[in-house]
Order: sequence, then structure tokens, then C-alpha cells
Amino acid sequence: MRGDARRTMLGRMNSAAAAPPHLIPVPPGIRIARLSTRELGRLGEDLAADHLARAGWQVIDRNVRVGRGELDIIALEGATLVFAEVKTRRTLLTGVPQAAVTPEKVRRLRRLAGEYLLHSAPPHRDLRIDVLAVFAAPDVCSLEHLRAVA
Repeated sequence: MRGDARRTMLGRMNSAAAAPPHLIPVPPGIRIARLSTRELGRLGEDLAADHLARAGWQVIDRNVRVGRGELDIIALEGATLVFAEVKTRRTLLTGVPQAAVTPEKVRRLRRLAGEYLLHSAPPHRDLRIDVLAVFAAPDVCSLEHLRAVA
């Protein structure tokens, strides 16, 4: 059953509105292979936040600790409050980055978003959860934005 649930989630993600991946040069002086997992994740979040800001979004907060979890990026796209989960990988041996957002992870994100809204609710009309998948190759990063995965 877990495999079926995972395939269903991946199917939803593949049908989510996804723009073609953006190619972003690796910042000078950064060697992807030498980054720790934490540093790689931080790089992915920085690239994702910069991408959203360049697209005209208002990034409200990053790395917000809520209860027993963390919301990577909280941003406004017009009147829509978006909770963005960023997944970064340097190899595809374990699958594409967005595959790490399982149905269980989506439930957790919904719960964290609800907790966040209880304490901090910027003016908004709609809510959405997006996934930004970053694949970091040695000299270029690929960023894919999947909208409305939940």
C-alpha cells in the first residue's frame, strides 16, 4: 500500500503545474561535491528563495520552526500564501528530489502550515503548498517548481 500511495503522490506532482526546469550556474567558489548535506540544503533553499523573489513573489519567511517541524519558505504570490518545500539532491541514485515529498510529508506540511496560521497569518486569500526541486550538478543547478502539490 505504501508503494501505491507514493505512486499516487508522484502522479499528482507530475500533473501539478510545473514550469520547465530553470538552469542556474553554481555560485563561484562553491564546490558541490564538498558541501555537507546541511550546506547543500541551504544552497538549494537560497536558490529557491532567489528564484521566487525574481519571479515577483514576496518571500515572507524562511526556515520557520513550528512545533516539531520546519517550513522552508513562506511566500506570497499575489494574494496566495504559499508554503514551499525545497528538496535538493546532488545525485539521482535515490530518485529525483521531488520524490522525497511523500504523502506522509504532505500531511506533515499541512499540519505545520495550520500551526503557522494559528500564530502568524499575513493577509491572504488562498493557500497552497508547492515543491521546489533542486538538482545540484558540479557546475549548474536545475530548479523545478511544482505548484499546488497539496
